Amino acid sequence: MPSRIGVERRTSAWSKAETEADERERTARMIRLDGLPATGLPADAEEYCAIGRTCVEKEHWHVAYESIAPGLAAYQWHAIEVYAATRLR
Repeated sequence: MPSRIGVERRTSAWSKAETEADERERTARMIRLDGLPATGLPADAEEYCAIGRTCVEKEHWHVAYESIAPGLAAYQWHAIEVYAATRLR
């Protein structure tokens, strides 16, 4: 199961350019997600999984999930990944 610690290890070694590129990619993803409701189309598996990663990668959401139950953020991420793999691909 993914964990926040694994994400922090992966991103802590990133250069400034890599961090900025990641932020640009996330912004582009949010813009694409913002446009989906108007089209009536659902998010695809990749977009859905990106939402799941937010549970552990973004401090605000990680704290919110973990305040409910320790390990819930990683559990939610894993559940979203499994759902996307079995239902959206």
